[in-house]
Amino acid sequence: MWQNIIIILIIVVCVFFIGRRIRRQLGGSKTGCGCGCSGCDDPSAKTNGCETKTTRTLH
Repeated sequence: MWQNIIIILIIVVCVFFIGRRIRRQLGGSKTGCGCGCSGCDDPSAKTNGCETKTTRTLH
């Protein structure tokens, strides 16, 4: 009885995290400044409060 409940909980947690990852991939991640600054492509225009976000690629 307890073994079945533990297995079901593990499966539910796995499905949750897999679904969350799929949703993020389908939604796409946005790159650019997180603070709405101008000149994000120009490194000299960036300040300490305005850094370019990086995205991880999945291999």
